[in-house]
Order: sequence, then structure tokens, then C-alpha cells
Amino acid sequence: MRKQHLLFICIFFLSTFISAQDIQWKVGLNYFFDNTEYAKSTLTNDQTMTGVHFSPEIGLKWDTVHSFFVGADVMKISGSANFIDIAQPIAYYKYQKKNKLFYAGAFPRSELLSNYSDLFFQDSVSNYRPTMQGLFWQVSNEKSNFNLWLDWTGHETPLLRETFFVGASAHKSLNLFFVDFQSYMFHLANTLPRNPLYNVNDNALAHLSFGLNYSDETGIDTLLFAVGVLAGYERDRALTNGIQTPIGAVIRFNSEYKGFGTQNTLYSGNPRDIFYYKYNHEMYWNNPFLRAGFYLQSKWYLNVIRSKYVDGKLGLNLHFSEGKIMYEQVFTLKAQIDNNYKQTKNKKPTFMSNWFK
Repeated sequence: MRKQHLLFICIFFLSTFISAQDIQWKVGLNYFFDNTEYAKSTLTNDQTMTGVHFSPEIGLKWDTVHSFFVGADVMKISGSANFIDIAQPIAYYKYQKKNKLFYAGAFPRSELLSNYSDLFFQDSVSNYRPTMQGLFWQVSNEKSNFNLWLDWTGHETPLLRETFFVGASAHKSLNLFFVDFQSYMFHLANTLPRNPLYNVNDNALAHLSFGLNYSDETGIDTLLFAVGVLAGYERDRALTNGIQTPIGAVIRFNSEYKGFGTQNTLYSGNPRDIFYYKYNHEMYWNNPFLRAGFYLQSKWYLNVIRSKYVDGKLGLNLHFSEGKIMYEQVFTLKAQIDNNYKQTKNKKPTFMSNWFK
């Protein structure tokens, strides 16, 4: 009877607490089609990635700044015979007050690391690993932001090695000019219990750039030019020469006008992923074309629909590497609504959204 009384008291106080709080909810859908024609390349695989993510979340908010959410990211791979191919839990605490933001738990990745260059993560990371498991902290205002984050990607077992990312990025706007910094360190450790055949490895990237960014009300959404340096630190403790520090120059040019856009990134310098022959994707999550000393990525895209709740983009990506030209066709559609969707006025859909009326 005492256990029943205790359970009743707990349920009573929990229901009282919930009724006094602000119930939150959000639902997201992310469809992606990514066809890579890389048969000419010796650095990466030729494949088609396509599927849809459905991510419902429900939570509570209190004292206007604290909230926690639970949910799931459920993925269906196009053409698969399975009803659900991948399901990842979502459960996190969120603190948000003016210019401060903090996450702890398992939370969506895309909104928090969208500022990172394509050089840092290959496409399959965003397509198949939509959540981060760890911490994210950011301070920001209209002119600048700075964040630190931890993403735990592998828990040690007798067969699996421990892996995690530690990252930091910052951005400062000075009227038309800006300074931007992005970085991470990927740590590949051992199993539990320790396997004497394994050793500790690290792969770090840091990109510092300076540039100009312009936009106006006439339809020029983006006009960006930047130059910078991409520095690296790669370590394999099993080798006597197990520390490598590749470095190279990066030039970026992006523009977008009334829904049409292009993003161009040029890398020229030392080849990356020095120990790829030993560790492959187990150690390297970055763009595989960095294994060449020269690489140019040129993206051309069209925003077929862009509103407050829906973003649809059709693109053609060109990759110049190893003296060859490779192609990639991409279509993405992201939609998300939450409990505030009726309380805020929706932005007028832009450009080709009349196709969907």
C-alpha cells in the first residue's frame, strides 16, 4: 500500500507540474535525393542517397527560458523493403535567453551546425546522422556568434571503438566585411576492454577566413567572397612519423539572386586524410575530395519554394578533382511546424512557390 501511495503522490505532483507549464511541440519532415556520379574518382564512391526523415517532438517549457523535449527521428530509405530503416531517439534539455543558447542530450544537428563548410562533413553525415548526442553552447548577437559543441558518435564496447567530436566556431560581422572560424577535432580511441591492436588517433580541421558579404532588397540575397586557410592535425600513435599537419588555401565565392544561386569553394594545398589507407571512414568524416591537393566544388541551385515553414531546393553540383569533372544532382525539401505556427504570420513564399498552389 505504501508503494501505491507513493506512486499516487508522484503522479499527482507530476500532473500538477505539467498542467502549470507551457506544452511545446514540433514536427519536421526532411526529404533528400542525392545522386553522386563519382565513378571516375579514386577518392570516394559512386552512389545514390535518397530517403525521408520524420521527426516529431513534444516538450515542456517553464520560466520562459527552460524546456525539454522528447521525440524521435524516423527514417525511411527510398525503395527499402523495411517499414522503418533507422530510428534515432531525441531527448534534450534546452536553455534559451536573449543571446544565450544551450542544449544537452540528443538533439537535431542541422540547425546548429549549418554554418559549417562542406569541407568538414561529407554528404552522408547530414543524410544519415541527423542528431547530435552531447552538448551545444552558443552566445550571439546581430553582429557575432560563438559556439562550442560535443558530439559523441561511438560508445566503446568489446567490438566498437570510442569516438567523439569536439568543435568550436565563431563569426564576426564588420559592416560589409566578416571574419569566420570553424573547427573540430575527431577522436578515435579504443574498445572496452582495451584492444592492444588499436591505438589513439585524432583528426582535426580548422578553417579561418576573411571576406565580404553583401545583400539588399532588390533580389540580391547573397554576394560573398572570402579567402582563408584550412589547417589540419592528424595523429596516429602507432607510427613514428604519426603526426601530420597539412595546410592549404581556401577561396569561396557565393551568390544568389531571386532564387537562383551558386556556391563555389576552392581548396589548394597539402593532401588530407594521410592515414586513410589504414582507417578509412572510421577516422575521417570530412569531404573525401580533400585527399587530393587541389579540389573545386561548384554548386548551382534553384529555390523552388522558400517560406517560413517549407524550403525546397533543386541543385547541380560539380566536383573538379584528380584532373576530372564529376557531377551530383540534388533535391531537398524540408518542412517544419511547431506550436507557434498559428501565432506568427507566415513569410510570403518566394519565387516558384506558385507551382505548388
